[in-house]
Amino acid sequence: MFFRILKKDLKRKKVMNAVLLSFILLAAMFVASGLSNVVSVMNGTDHYLKKAGIGDYVVISMGEESKTALEDVLQGNDDIKECRIEPVIWGDKSNLKKADGTKIEAKNSVVFQALEDSQLKYFDKDNKQITEIQPGHAYVTGDFMEENDLKTGDKITVTYDSIFFSVTLDGTAKDALFGSPMMQNRRFLFNEREMEKLFSNENVRNKYQGQVCYIDLADGAQESDLASLISEVPGVMFSGAYSMIKTTYVMNMIVAFTILILSVCLILISFVVLKFSITFTISEEFREIGVMKAIGISNFRIRSLYLAKYLMMSVVGAGAGLLLSVPFSKLLLQSVSNNMVLEADNHFLLSVIGAVLVVGVILLFTFRCTKLVKKYSPIDAIRSGETGERYKKKSPFRLGKSHRSTSTFLAVNDIFSALRRYMTIIIAFFICTLFVLVFVNVSATLRSDTFVTTFGKRSDLYYQDQETGINSITQDGEKQVETYLADQEQLLADDGMPAKMCVEALYKYKVRVKDKDYSLSCQQGIHTNASEYEYTEGEAPGNKNEIAITPTISNLIGAKLGDTMSIDFGTETVDCVVVAYFQSMNQLGQVIRLHEDAPTDFRYLSTLMPYQINFQDDPPAEEIETRKEKVEKLFEIDHVMNAVEYCDDMMGIASTVEAVQYLLLGITMIVILLVCVLMERSFLADERSQIAILKAIGFGSSRIIRWHIMRFGIVTLFAVLLAALCSVPVTYLVGNPLFGMTGAGKVSFVISPWKIFLMYPAVILCITFLGSGITALHIRKIRSNDTANIE
Repeated sequence: MFFRILKKDLKRKKVMNAVLLSFILLAAMFVASGLSNVVSVMNGTDHYLKKAGIGDYVVISMGEESKTALEDVLQGNDDIKECRIEPVIWGDKSNLKKADGTKIEAKNSVVFQALEDSQLKYFDKDNKQITEIQPGHAYVTGDFMEENDLKTGDKITVTYDSIFFSVTLDGTAKDALFGSPMMQNRRFLFNEREMEKLFSNENVRNKYQGQVCYIDLADGAQESDLASLISEVPGVMFSGAYSMIKTTYVMNMIVAFTILILSVCLILISFVVLKFSITFTISEEFREIGVMKAIGISNFRIRSLYLAKYLMMSVVGAGAGLLLSVPFSKLLLQSVSNNMVLEADNHFLLSVIGAVLVVGVILLFTFRCTKLVKKYSPIDAIRSGETGERYKKKSPFRLGKSHRSTSTFLAVNDIFSALRRYMTIIIAFFICTLFVLVFVNVSATLRSDTFVTTFGKRSDLYYQDQETGINSITQDGEKQVETYLADQEQLLADDGMPAKMCVEALYKYKVRVKDKDYSLSCQQGIHTNASEYEYTEGEAPGNKNEIAITPTISNLIGAKLGDTMSIDFGTETVDCVVVAYFQSMNQLGQVIRLHEDAPTDFRYLSTLMPYQINFQDDPPAEEIETRKEKVEKLFEIDHVMNAVEYCDDMMGIASTVEAVQYLLLGITMIVILLVCVLMERSFLADERSQIAILKAIGFGSSRIIRWHIMRFGIVTLFAVLLAALCSVPVTYLVGNPLFGMTGAGKVSFVISPWKIFLMYPAVILCITFLGSGITALHIRKIRSNDTANIE
């Protein structure tokens, strides 16, 4: 008998059951793929770095002097288990061209090295280790080939002074050090014959030679002790522990966690929809429940009938979701797997556990919701499920006092008469919309100039010149940069664009705090004053004995406002007082801001950031865009950026966040359609006799359809506006900790009112009208003689 009842129920409510099955499928698919992806990325990052042999500490330097000093410092040190050094040649995009002579784009410095000299393991797109490269061939890391529309088999040329040769690209290599989204240097792997040509040129060898050192520490050795030793080496461009290298893959982790959070949201929505479905089904089947109780069937056996139904649906939905989670997981991990070697095991067992978890939670929730069965008695089968007793008004509204149309009154009256009934729509739409709007706010912030002050001073235009940056890493490098800035300012003035130019310089210095040594990055502006930067607390450094630190540095070394630390500038050691806090995304926040009079030495220069142009005549934004093109021609530079473009270029994650945003929007639209179809079909089944009565007294189908659509419109409008209001504090609540991992813990997010309160609510309202309107067309099939229908 139970089987016949179940079969009848499934046939009679095909649409409602199909919608509910879709929710279970989506929830299972996202949970299964979310769990798998989070574990794959979290464990996969460690697995990849260790498999590649990244070591416990990495040092990147430039110059023969730097190599000798590095070897002297590390040799014979008991804290060093092993030290592996790769000889490399530094270059930039000016050294590269396509076979037809067209220019090649490369954001930062590029690295050339022989595979035979490599101390790191590199992998191809199939995750196989690259063990051999033929003469005249090369691999390149990162998204270099995609950025320049190059394919496997294409040729590029390399030029240094009198050295010229061409190589055929064999594909993209996965590089654990330079392959993360935040490390935007590109590494070229050649055969040793090509590198011999470069090293044979004395000018190339003296100016551009560098090295990458991978260090394994002995048991019990402290990274801070090693950092102190490294601080004595000139020409260090980067030094960081394993943990810092891992942090550069943080965006991969954030995307994976986003999908997992979305999975949780979908489960919550599924529960809300499931509760409505069970409650509606039980209240609609009062006759069947009353008859079963009348013939002696217990509450538990009746509840078991519903449990059997939803068990079958959850098993089918979770099974289908599990199968779909495999390709879906691969799709989500595609961008990650392009630059990482994930474990061969894709954690399918975790996906199975996630699907089983969905089934178990749905069954528990179903059992809890079916307690409503206890309220019905055999007499309810006779009295059509009504007790005939009501002691309060269903709604505060009265038709006689309403000045609105009948459809509007009915819609508003229905909502206030059974508010709990419409909470399903409000909760589901609120959760989905809130999630989308938070990503809209984050995406808008990433596409703005909000973060520009976390890299340096705000300016009108920015451009990168890697060649001058590489050539300036000498003792008289600062004079060279000063001369370069003066020459560029003169060019701008002669062309009718008076401007002041500046640049941010990052140095690596030995810092002593509380009898403990560190190797830290120190940032100083050339042609700027310390007072021109933004600080979150305290006052700008006023002399060479005052500095500002980031919260990241404060947590790392334990220094607070008013504390003193000693900085060894190479030529002298200066005791500096911490007078301010600031936030910076350079070096993931591990930066100290120096006063302009601090005795820095370009021998310890690690990076020259992009040059900045500040026009003296305060041109409007439109004029700045026009001048941008003029500067490109005047300086013969390919890419001059405004502040927004500079932030996007430095962070490189805006496109990833936008992709996730559109994915969420698509899923939200699907969820809204499914909820609208489910709810409207439920309303039609419950209100069939009422619709028939309205038709009998002269209401046309269009007015009744408008009534049904307006109900959805009102509750959706309330849900999306509530989500829009909540999206602002939630964005700060979620966004600040995420960006805090990269050094910016206090972000002023860009909130676009027309997007938050108009565009996206309008999109969701349109989808709501579409879903409810199409489903409400079934009203045309209801006739006036259906007034006695209680099925």
